[in-house]
Amino acid sequence: MSTDEPLVRVKNLEKYFWENDSLLDQLLGDEPVPVRAVDGVSLDIYRGETLGLVGESGCGKSTAGETLLRLQEPTDGRVEFEGANIYEMDDTALGEFRREAQVVFQDPFSSLDPRMTIGEIVRQPLDIHDVGTNAERRERVQDLVERVGLSADQLDRYPHEFSGGQRQRIGIARALALEPDFLVLDEPTSALDVSVQAQVLNLLDDLQDEFDLTYLLISHDLSVIRHVCDRVAVMYLGEIIEVGPVGALFDDPKHPYTQALLESVPRASTEERERERETISGDVPSPRDPPSGCRFRTRCPKVIPPEDLEIEQETYRALMDVRERVEDRDISLATVGDDGQFDPADGGVPDADVPAFVAALKARLLETELPSRHDAIVEDALAELADENWTDAAERLRASYESVCERDRPTLGDGPHPVACHLHETGTRTGGSGD
Repeated sequence: MSTDEPLVRVKNLEKYFWENDSLLDQLLGDEPVPVRAVDGVSLDIYRGETLGLVGESGCGKSTAGETLLRLQEPTDGRVEFEGANIYEMDDTALGEFRREAQVVFQDPFSSLDPRMTIGEIVRQPLDIHDVGTNAERRERVQDLVERVGLSADQLDRYPHEFSGGQRQRIGIARALALEPDFLVLDEPTSALDVSVQAQVLNLLDDLQDEFDLTYLLISHDLSVIRHVCDRVAVMYLGEIIEVGPVGALFDDPKHPYTQALLESVPRASTEERERERETISGDVPSPRDPPSGCRFRTRCPKVIPPEDLEIEQETYRALMDVRERVEDRDISLATVGDDGQFDPADGGVPDADVPAFVAALKARLLETELPSRHDAIVEDALAELADENWTDAAERLRASYESVCERDRPTLGDGPHPVACHLHETGTRTGGSGD
């Protein structure tokens, strides 16, 4: 990998999609709601390397790839290609950029025009950019089709006459027609059979060496990432949370999310048959309303408690869940107790019944038995709900249990293997403090 300036430099890239922003919504006074698909992504891609971009489905990988090619306009940020900001390019410069940067799409069945022959599909970029004479274009198309493993005799056939792997080869040939320097490979093998995946990956590897290509490989398949990539960027809910050389990242993942992703990869060795797997709990939060601070904190098994607390991670997670439900007012107070005997809406729970109300509510919200100190804090907070004092209850719990993970957004930092995680900003924490 070159140590020179990167071929592609992405700085604080944002791409939001907006809801409630139609004319009718404006007339009704509805506030636009941003869906933060890509939210502050920064990364460098060096000439000749393959950078893998990995994460769960819906984390924003494909949107990031499309936006850095300017197939979608960004909300904010910049992407520099060979030092020039592509979002400031005029039509002439943008046309030149289109020749240098191409994409191979995920679905080979929908990315090819069924009304065009494969010869026309591969030739189309040459026609659009007026490259060469007709004879030179024909020769270029024949060479490319043969180079990706098909026959020039098939140029007059249509996409439906080919298998999925063959269609993806056609898409690769089309992407190479203009002799680009940079390719975004958006899940190029996810729709293919396993045996065909290996063939396509080997083809891409050969083409990279032959044409001196630079790849951004977007995938959720970690085995593909490990086989193909030089470096890996891990993405979660619109953000890059860890970047590192492929060997270092797989052998020594630093972010709890990366660790959990790697734990989910099937192992071939029978010696690891009985290993304990730390799966990721909970659901991915909505990009419409991402968590404050570290976005992984709602699912993280290593959330950092306040420094003055000596508490097990399981207990702390349970307390955080209670606090979030109180803050979101996600508790039905009308059904507390037997047959809803306690209903604060009827003028509040009588003082004599508050202890029973708190006990019933705590039994519903917590399955974990708390140490006495925390038991008293939770009971004081839940007692506020006897008079529907949601704000006071939430503030009481926040004062005792607020984490740096929810208060401050971690930064990715610099270096060969940066990670956006407070565990690595504040030093390793052990034992009851959440490690």
